[in-house]
Amino acid sequence: MELKNAVAVCLISLFSATLVVLIARALDNQAASQLEPQLAQIVEELRAIRTQGGVSLSGGPAAETLDDGLIVYYFHGNVRCPTCRAIESQAHEVVANDFADQLASGRVAWKIVNYDKPEGTDLAKQFDVHMANVVLAQMDGGEIKNWRRLDQVWALVGDKPAFAEFIRTETGQMLAEDEVPADSAGAPDLLDLPVPEMSPPPLPQSDAPADLPLPE
Repeated sequence: MELKNAVAVCLISLFSATLVVLIARALDNQAASQLEPQLAQIVEELRAIRTQGGVSLSGGPAAETLDDGLIVYYFHGNVRCPTCRAIESQAHEVVANDFADQLASGRVAWKIVNYDKPEGTDLAKQFDVHMANVVLAQMDGGEIKNWRRLDQVWALVGDKPAFAEFIRTETGQMLAEDEVPADSAGAPDLLDLPVPEMSPPPLPQSDAPADLPLPE
């Protein structure tokens, strides 16, 4: 009888241990499934950092300055969808490839701003940005002289060539506008142009006497 009890206790212990192992494995799988999206997001962030040339130690986009030239802003929030990331990667690709000389000379700057963070709130309000977007800002003496929000990126992001052409054209136009001074030095002033003297035309002359009325 005692042997049977001992065998029963062993079987119960074995079953309990097996059950604990199965529960532990299930919990591990559940934890892994919960961590998988976070790990994927971390991988995407690391890829974006590598694409942009590494991590900046200057305190982020808000700490960077560009006194004169064109800043290409990419705005995003804490929650980022695949379309938001596509807008960023495609816009950055165009700026990096088509305006490489301007980037190298410091005439053009690429900056990323999170409008959900305190350092990006004021700038997002100034540009009226509430979702992922691209904004072009002309800088003059450290102040924003002119800016343009490129809302069409959402409609064109699915067509990469059209998207690239749009970013290229808008950026080129802003750069061209920055090159033209407000007052062209070579343009003549209309007020300084000489005004030709105008003389009244001569009255017609006739040899016949004028028909004057005769008194009655």
